[in-house]
Amino acid sequence: MSEKLSRSRRLRWVVGVASAALVAGLVTACGGSTSGKSDTVYFGVSGPKSGNSAEYGRLWQQGFDLALDEINAAGGIDGKKVELKWEDSQSDPKQTVPIATKFVGDNSIIAELGDFSSPASIAASPVYNRGKLVQYGFTNSAVDFTKGGDYSWSPSITLDVYQERNVQWVSAKAKKVSVVYLETDWGKQAFKYFQQYAKEKGIEIAYDSPILPESQDFRPVLIKGRDAHPDAFVHLGYGPDGALIVKQLRDVGFDGQFFGGQNTPQFISLAGTSAEGDIVNGVFTPADTSKKVQDFVTKFRAKFDTDPGDFNVYAYDALNVLVKAAKHGGATRDGVLKGLREVKDFSGIGLGDSFAFDQQTRRPTGVKPIELVLQNGKFVPTGSK
Repeated sequence: MSEKLSRSRRLRWVVGVASAALVAGLVTACGGSTSGKSDTVYFGVSGPKSGNSAEYGRLWQQGFDLALDEINAAGGIDGKKVELKWEDSQSDPKQTVPIATKFVGDNSIIAELGDFSSPASIAASPVYNRGKLVQYGFTNSAVDFTKGGDYSWSPSITLDVYQERNVQWVSAKAKKVSVVYLETDWGKQAFKYFQQYAKEKGIEIAYDSPILPESQDFRPVLIKGRDAHPDAFVHLGYGPDGALIVKQLRDVGFDGQFFGGQNTPQFISLAGTSAEGDIVNGVFTPADTSKKVQDFVTKFRAKFDTDPGDFNVYAYDALNVLVKAAKHGGATRDGVLKGLREVKDFSGIGLGDSFAFDQQTRRPTGVKPIELVLQNGKFVPTGSK
């Protein structure tokens, strides 16, 4: 009796294991395991669709959508349609790590795009590198981002280059400045480089202060900066906080030159006339008369009834670069990596006509920011009429 019971239990155990394996197989198949039979190629996007940085996710979405229209109309990748799998990270490091784990476990995803902020991306880099999934941090300017490993790549101009150019442009208009910067790792690094290059150029930093990204009232800090009697005020941060800074600067009576904010519709709208004459680092302007840029602007306006800005261009270029890499190396994780390593003629709206990635830094060579000034509600190259 005991032996029969034992055999019965063993049989139930075997059947149970087999059933569990079958269910797991079905779940894996439904979850997007790469089998070579799918007619769709997926890229994962880790980025903000809600929270304080949601505006950037919206701008990314527009850039991605236009790129997808063109890529798929041209046959996708080897005849396969290209689609995105989005996860809303709120650009929060606590959320980017589980998203990275999810993307690495989804074998249908051949590369990842994002996240928006460098700290959010850097937190997830170990997961992507262990999982051998390319992490393409296309807005990550922190110098240390690509040091995360062989699978961390970025086309973004680094903070040291940005701030060297920023100081160059500031020095043409001011010898004494007050500076505010975000109290984040990114903000502290930006200020470190600004401070370094300002010293080299003989610019006096009369006052400096970190600011909290979530703050709404910066006037106590701005009054101190105003009372240092600077020639100009420099803001090292993002669009939403930059808009508040410049409006409140005007409220407390500073009417001098402002350097800060970002080339985004949100900044221009929120800052209003307070930001007229503002100077920023940029990678793109609709005022560029080249045929490539004007073709892009025309298509973007037709689809979204507005002018594109930097963050639309970042996303548009990023997806096109990864698709070109996949076409070269194959629509697989290894293929994307191979393409990034071997293609020598990547291009983009904000990246120039031709570039290759430096294989040590995993960033493009020769890409430089441009100086833009806000005139009549639009950012145009300085010197434009």
